[in-house]
Parts: sequence; C-alpha cells; structure tokens
Amino acid sequence: MKIAIVVAAVLVAAWAAILAIRPDLVRPALAVKSDIYGFAPGMTSEEANKLITQRKYRCRQVQASLDCNIDGIRVSIALDGADDRRSVRRITAELGSDRSPEDTVRALSEQYNARASKGPNGNWVWPIGSRLKLSYDGAAVTLFDEQAGTPRRP
Repeated sequence: MKIAIVVAAVLVAAWAAILAIRPDLVRPALAVKSDIYGFAPGMTSEEANKLITQRKYRCRQVQASLDCNIDGIRVSIALDGADDRRSVRRITAELGSDRSPEDTVRALSEQYNARASKGPNGNWVWPIGSRLKLSYDGAAVTLFDEQAGTPRRP
C-alpha cells in the first residue's frame, strides 16, 4: 500500500513538472479560423464546388466568380486561373446592418481570434495566419491571400 502511495505521488509530481514546462498540453489549442462559410483563398474550384454540394448552398457561376446566397447573406467567391486549375482568390460576404460597425469589428476579432487595425484606406484589417487578411469596410467582409494581391469588390 505504501508503495502505491509513493508511486502515485511520483506520478503526480512528474505531471505537475510537465505542466509547468508545457501548460499547453491541457489547454485546447486556439483554433484559428481562416475561411468564410467554408470557403478559403487557395482552395481549388473543385473543392469549392464540392463544398457547395455538401452544404447545399445556392450558388451560380457569373464569369470568373461564384455568387451565393447563404443564410440570406450574399457571398461572392472570386476565382483565378485557367479553367481546369482555377482556385479561390478571395471571398466577400455582404453583412447585414443589424449591428453597429464597432460590434461587428469586435465580433470578427473574436471569431477569427485576431486583433483588428485600421488600414490606410480606412477599412478594418485582421491578419489571419501568415498570409491571409480579412478586411471589413462597414458593409462587407473580404478574406483574401495577401500575397495574391489586394482585395477588389466583385
């Protein structure tokens, strides 16, 4: 019995030492959101079409983009590249006006786990990961690959 108590104490001490060195082992990793309704810059048009089918989004092809109505929100997905190798370049979702811009900025900061800053054009901007950026102009939010160029409204 005494041996079991000693072994348990050693195990508890070892676990406490490990947690002192690596506290992230018991805390869930902060998930970083990097999409809008499942669409993310860089995904192929085939992946986007598969997502549309799986989630039963109502979308239509308009030139080099997809226009979708998702839960009453207009979402535009800009595609880039040749027909068989097209990929998503940016995603723009027009938001409703049921919140103040400050509340929307706060909600987006929480949702994407990123800190907002004012861009040179007056829009709010969030860095998402190492290469994506999220932009909010007061009416719509746009997710784009920073290395692929600046966002343009569809």
